[in-house]
Amino acid sequence: MIERRGEALAQIISRQVATAYARDRVAGSLYAAVLEGLEFGPRDLPLAGDREWIRGAIAVSLQEATDAALEALAWSVTRALERAPNGLLERYEGSHHLADLGFE
Repeated sequence: MIERRGEALAQIISRQVATAYARDRVAGSLYAAVLEGLEFGPRDLPLAGDREWIRGAIAVSLQEATDAALEALAWSVTRALERAPNGLLERYEGSHHLADLGFE
């Protein structure tokens, strides 16, 4: 029963943390980190095909890293809430129960 509760909480947190906005922000930050470390303009890669290939490869890597980052964040927040004192977790779950069912 506790494990199912933990899984349900993890799903709630994941839906709230891994929003389209969060995904866009994380991907943007990761892209900025890649640009800081790699150069792949016309001077660095004279062939347009090479530049297109590396951009595609980076896009896949960014998507994978974004998914992993948001998953890790949701898991970490879930674990933190599970250790919360004084019934905070129960109050949090109660306040988000209807939202989880699709009601605002």
